[in-house]
Formats: sequence, C-alpha cells, structure tokens
Amino acid sequence: MTDSKKKKAGYVAIIGLPNVGKSTLLNRLVGEKLAGVSPKPQTTRDSIRGIFTDPALGQIVFVDTPGIHSPRDLLGRWMAREVEKSLEGIDLVYWMVLPDDRPCEEEILEKIKALGLPVFLLINQIDRYPKPFILPVIDRYHKAFAFREIIPISAKLGDQVDLLLEKTFEALPEGEPSFEQDQISDQNERFLVRELIREKLFHFTEEEIPYSTSVVIESFTDREDGIAEINATVVVEKDSQKAIVIGKRGEMMKRIGTAARLDIERLLGRKVFLKVWVRTMDRWKSDPSAMRGLGYGDPA
Repeated sequence: MTDSKKKKAGYVAIIGLPNVGKSTLLNRLVGEKLAGVSPKPQTTRDSIRGIFTDPALGQIVFVDTPGIHSPRDLLGRWMAREVEKSLEGIDLVYWMVLPDDRPCEEEILEKIKALGLPVFLLINQIDRYPKPFILPVIDRYHKAFAFREIIPISAKLGDQVDLLLEKTFEALPEGEPSFEQDQISDQNERFLVRELIREKLFHFTEEEIPYSTSVVIESFTDREDGIAEINATVVVEKDSQKAIVIGKRGEMMKRIGTAARLDIERLLGRKVFLKVWVRTMDRWKSDPSAMRGLGYGDPA
C-alpha cells in the first residue's frame, strides 16, 4: 500500500488550437463523456474540469479549455479569457498538436514559456498518421522548447494514454485529493447536460449553425417516478438558422433531442424526459447583455 503522504494531486490544463482532440482526451481520461466532441471548431466554450482518481497514486483534475484562436466577437473574447483563467493555479500543461506540417504555434509557445510550468507535448491522432509523419513533428517541437515529456497518443483509441497518466503522476506534486474518489467532475448536472445538447447541435446541423448557437437549461426536475425532466432552449442569431435547427416537420430537432437524451441518460444513470425549444436572439454573440443572460458572465 502506497503511503498516503506520497500520493500526488494537482491540476492539468489541456491547451491547443481548435480541433486537436482536447475534449476527446478529457473524456478518455475520466472514462465518461463530459465535454462535447465535434470536428467543427469552438465546440468547447467553457473550461470543463474532469477528475481522475487512482486510490494508490492520487488525483488529477484535468481542465479542458476552448481552442486558442483569434477572437472575432465578444463570444470569442470571452472564450480567450476562459483559456487565460484556466491556466491559473495549474501544476502541469498538456499542449496538444496534430502530426501535420503546420509550424510550431508561436503564440502558444510564448504563452507556455511565460507560465514557467512543466509542459507535456501530446501529439494526437497517431492512429491516423504513419510514423514517418510523427518523427519530424517531434524533432521540430523538441528544438523549440524543453518539454518535460513528448508523448504521441491517440485520444480516440486510447493509445499511450496509460503512459500519459503514469508520467503525469510522476510530474505532479505530493498532495491530498480535493474531491471524492468517485467524483468525475466538479461541474453540475445542468452544465453537463447543456454541453451534451450543444454537441448534438454541432454534430447534426450545417457548418454555419453551431457557432451561432447557445443552449439554456430552463428547468431540471427530478420527478417522483425517478425520471429527470429537462426543458432546454436553443438560441440562434437568425430565423433562417432557427428553421435549419428545427428542420422539415421538426425532424432535425427530433434527431438532436433523441441523440442528446440518450447521452444524458448514460451520464445521469436514469431515464430522461427532454424537451427542447428554439428561439432567435439577434446578434447575441456581440451583445454583452444577451451574453450575460445566456450565462457567459461579463464578456468585456
């Protein structure tokens, strides 16, 4: 039995450009879908925390962050601030990249240099790229920064994730867990339900729709029969987007609602009655008052 005083505990931020697999990795690490996953950019807007606990080794709190990008409106600026806030109180950084031919991202490199923290470079999607593509990427980044570890992984398939956890525990400071052993997130159920509905919007709708949508959980009630009754509203910017989300004879909304309900039931471990409405809120992404009303806090 490992001495409890030698257990490790700490916070790990997962950063990188949009669509490099940060949310997929978070879900893989905690063994549950906490963050929405989509090939479309800006699926993750908030910092989402997932918790992994090993009774013998300790506890890791992973912080999934929005993809680092150049903001084009108040929502983008708010997301950029979320990334900055997520790096406060962090013990270790995972920088995720893909094994393609893009150059080392100087903006992110300068950010992690300024942090003065140990950094793991995670080269994702090794299941899709042959080894000859990966070796030059390792060499390029190795020359740019003194990483604590460089680990090629597949977040989707789990390749090398056990090694990643092992190296992470080695790098974290000694400490006691902050959360209960069976807890996988510090986010409440409303937040996680909202994220799962947003994921389905990203998955099923056309390219221009996802970034213009937000989801509000209007009510969340545990009924006496054990069913969770959830009422949610999808907010879009234009009536034309509303028509796309609803679909012909309501078919698109039905697909989104059914897929979201199944994921929510798996997450909550009980039956769910989910009702979703759609409403238009013109230019909400550039309206500070509207953004506050949708739960984004002060976007300035």
